[in-house]
Amino acid sequence: MSFLETSLELFQQKYAPDLGPEQYAHHTGLDRNGNSMSGALLWAKAETQRMNNALVTGTANMVDAEIKLAQKLQQRVRDYVQWYHQGERSRSGVSILDYGPGTVRAFQHKTLPLVTSLCGETSRCILVDRSNEFLCDIRQLPSAFGLRIEFIRHDIFSGRRYFFGDEAAFVVMFGRTFGNLAASISETPPVEAVVQALKKISNSAKRCWVAISIGSDLRKDVAKSYYEAHPDFQLNVFYRMKAELPIDDNFDPEVFDYEADIKGDDKFMQVIHTAIVKRNSTFYLKDKSIKLLDGDRLHLKNSFSFSEAFFKECAHLAGLASIDVLSDNAGSDIHVFEKAT
Repeated sequence: MSFLETSLELFQQKYAPDLGPEQYAHHTGLDRNGNSMSGALLWAKAETQRMNNALVTGTANMVDAEIKLAQKLQQRVRDYVQWYHQGERSRSGVSILDYGPGTVRAFQHKTLPLVTSLCGETSRCILVDRSNEFLCDIRQLPSAFGLRIEFIRHDIFSGRRYFFGDEAAFVVMFGRTFGNLAASISETPPVEAVVQALKKISNSAKRCWVAISIGSDLRKDVAKSYYEAHPDFQLNVFYRMKAELPIDDNFDPEVFDYEADIKGDDKFMQVIHTAIVKRNSTFYLKDKSIKLLDGDRLHLKNSFSFSEAFFKECAHLAGLASIDVLSDNAGSDIHVFEKAT
């Protein structure tokens, strides 16, 4: 879907499952004081603030915690991925598929070491992301030269097959990207949504291993303060709409407030990223009349966290066998699975 189609769906249905990736786009939208509301810039600003806060408070930072877990994954990956041909370890190597590689720093510290560990005569690396900005940044990375890297802008939860025949793949999804899966608001664990998402990810190859990072801290107060510290990033899509879309002058991107609404139990936590309308608003988007009422709640995207037991249970239902769980014991986990054949 285009950004226009996604925006129309958000206003008409109060939820647009494809909106999440659009938050990271660079755009020329400005607030009333002339400050940039670019998603890419606001994301970088938020990440920097989080890392600085972690240094000051001495608490765990999600980005650094996951990099450390990814380093541990790289040390163990050749034990996980046992790929043999006629009784000997295959010289062809094992290809890497990275769903949502994210920033250059994330690619350098998490994905690239895995590529070099598993590379062989015919192995390759495929990067899939809905954000064209991130893919373009990685494409310019000097250390990526010489490697067989393919850049594909596509939905990471599409279920598309990327490897055929006997080509083996190690599929990774870092950055807790899995937690952004599309699902309606619910008081009960999203078993079906998680199982179907895992099936789509593992459908990328006939034979594959899968490593997925998730959040496992189910404390609602911690999540709420974490996300509500950066409301501008969560709401930047409305400034992009004003800058890029055929929308009339009655549309005010500052009519929205942000709230992290939270559901969950001892198995899962769903953060419903929500834009709350502060006053009645009527405008045209292209040729569609949009009417928003004071108090309307627009569901922007999800951020899910899961208990280890729940995620393993869903993986089993999806036909995946658990190999290992790497954890920092502070809310960051990487689950490693093998696709049952």
